[in-house]
Amino acid sequence: MIASQQINTALPIKLQPANLRPIVFRILTKKHGLNVNTEALSILTETISLKFGFNWKSIQSNNFLEEIAKFWKLEDRGIFIDGNGLKDILKELNQKDDAIKLQKAKRSNTIIDENSNNEINFKWEDYFHVVSPNQQPISIFDKNRKQFNVYLKRGKSTILNSLNSNLSYMIESKNNHYYLIMDRLSRNENFQKMPMSSISNISSIIDDSTTKHNEITMIKNVLGRDGQKFLLFGLLTKNSTDDYILEDATDYIELNLNQAMKNKGSFYCCGMYVLVEGIYSASGGNLNAKQDYIGGCFYVSNIAQPPAERRDKNLDAYGYLDFLGVHKNNIQSTVSDKAIKIPKEFRKKMIQMEKSLVGHKLIVVGSELHLDSNKVLEGLTKFFKHLENSIIESKDLQNSSIPLALVLIGSFSSKPLTSTSSSITSLSNSEIYKSNFDQLSHILNEFPNIVNACKIVLIPGDNDPWQSTFSLGSSCSNVYPQPSIPKVFINRLEKLLPKGNLVLAWNPTRINYLSQEILLFKDQLMNKFKRNDILFPLDLELEEQKNLDALSKEDRINQLIQTKDVRLSNKIKQARKLVKTLLDQSNLQPFDKKLKIVNQSMDYALRIEPSPNLIILNDSNFDNFEVIYQGCRVINLTSAVNENIRKFNYIEYYPALKKIEFKDLYF
Repeated sequence: MIASQQINTALPIKLQPANLRPIVFRILTKKHGLNVNTEALSILTETISLKFGFNWKSIQSNNFLEEIAKFWKLEDRGIFIDGNGLKDILKELNQKDDAIKLQKAKRSNTIIDENSNNEINFKWEDYFHVVSPNQQPISIFDKNRKQFNVYLKRGKSTILNSLNSNLSYMIESKNNHYYLIMDRLSRNENFQKMPMSSISNISSIIDDSTTKHNEITMIKNVLGRDGQKFLLFGLLTKNSTDDYILEDATDYIELNLNQAMKNKGSFYCCGMYVLVEGIYSASGGNLNAKQDYIGGCFYVSNIAQPPAERRDKNLDAYGYLDFLGVHKNNIQSTVSDKAIKIPKEFRKKMIQMEKSLVGHKLIVVGSELHLDSNKVLEGLTKFFKHLENSIIESKDLQNSSIPLALVLIGSFSSKPLTSTSSSITSLSNSEIYKSNFDQLSHILNEFPNIVNACKIVLIPGDNDPWQSTFSLGSSCSNVYPQPSIPKVFINRLEKLLPKGNLVLAWNPTRINYLSQEILLFKDQLMNKFKRNDILFPLDLELEEQKNLDALSKEDRINQLIQTKDVRLSNKIKQARKLVKTLLDQSNLQPFDKKLKIVNQSMDYALRIEPSPNLIILNDSNFDNFEVIYQGCRVINLTSAVNENIRKFNYIEYYPALKKIEFKDLYF
């Protein structure tokens, strides 16, 4: 049956604001907590008089007020509805109605279930995209609105205008990161403000032994409160005299870490945002000798990471924004230059479709795929033969178990592409690098089913151009995000593959598959964390004491009664520390600016809040692992080919089952 809306044929009437005030109070004020001023009430009265006439008390009229409340809250305009704001909302509603009418006119022959309010028909291909940082919308956290400002990239002028209009983000990206984590902590029940107690319970407030203080105190508020215990949050760094300090939005303070105990499950490096618990002293510390410093010293007893938040809770807090911009062509948006919020109906439909496509899978090959190595080429050929046979078998059985994408991760050369003083030598280096991909094209040409069945995604590594020309293949000198491999090197591969099947991605890059977000990142993260992890004096003392003292009988018994975590291998413990630190810091490079080089205009591409559904790290210096923290699955995929064992490493990911399978082929 063809769905149609009831056309309103009622003549307009003249209403008074007093007539509409009870309905407005019941729907907007009592139900949604919004206060309507006199001007806005007059505008509402005039609009409803013209739109609904004698049906101004009807269900349609009430739904119209509900729609206004919904739009007002979605745009986070506050609790007071004024005249100018209401005019903007009414304009957006009119644009939405016009867009719906236009869509219905285009789909006049579409059959719809009369019990369904909305028609949601789409193909999964519309929501399968590889999104590099240069394609990802610019998202900046607004500390005042406590929401993200997300700008869709519709041209260079739009990008430059959005960046130039907010230069403070470019200069103070650390501040934006600080406010984002503070907003996350404000939703955590462990850091809520203490409720006001009654007079009868005032003694319990004075008694510190019975009251647990989890409220975060700003640094400026500890001054003058000598000897009291506080919980602080801020940026851990060093000053010019090499003293540790903590800095928040109000001030900074010197830290004394001699007695600090750290959470064993995390790394702690300069440049991270941390929670510190301890006692404030107005005297002491090295900075008190300076005339311009009156902050005293904070003696830290405990230090911890700000706990991460689950993806669903985080998305709900920020209104399910389309951070990757994949919905801009599929959902009608009233604002052309800003990201839209994904409706609940679309989210449900995507999850349902996702679960039904059980045969879909993504294949990611291990990193350091050196195409100038005969050993790697042998392993790659064996892998392609295996994949070709599996695709042929899937077609014969009609089970649709064909890979959607095959991700190949660099470095694609064992040596960095460097420039030299000789132009002839430099040209030769470029030709050698190009010949590596020509060799890959030659191998792929023998497997037509792979060529035609799936996308091939190339993610650059340390030795790939043009970054390697100045970094010399050193990960410490890399600039993140790292641009894709230039097209000049992959001409033959581009001609071999069907149009659109070759994707030159950046590092990091994200894959959107229906409701899921998958992040791929190539870096030697474990080495960075271990190398820059702060060793506290108390940790060193305890380690020395443990080595010197023989274990007593009681200690030996206690060691036998171990928890699950203690029985874990050292590799898993290190993997858990890395994953927890990354997600707690909500950034792929949570280090001091001296230890990393980041293109600040694309700093948003390194943020992992909201956390993706799956993070695939490609640290070739560490073993494979799989860890789940706060609902986010994080895996590491090591080198494609082991130096000592002729084994080819890769993974298969099934989005419908959210299942990872580590695979290897011996050759």
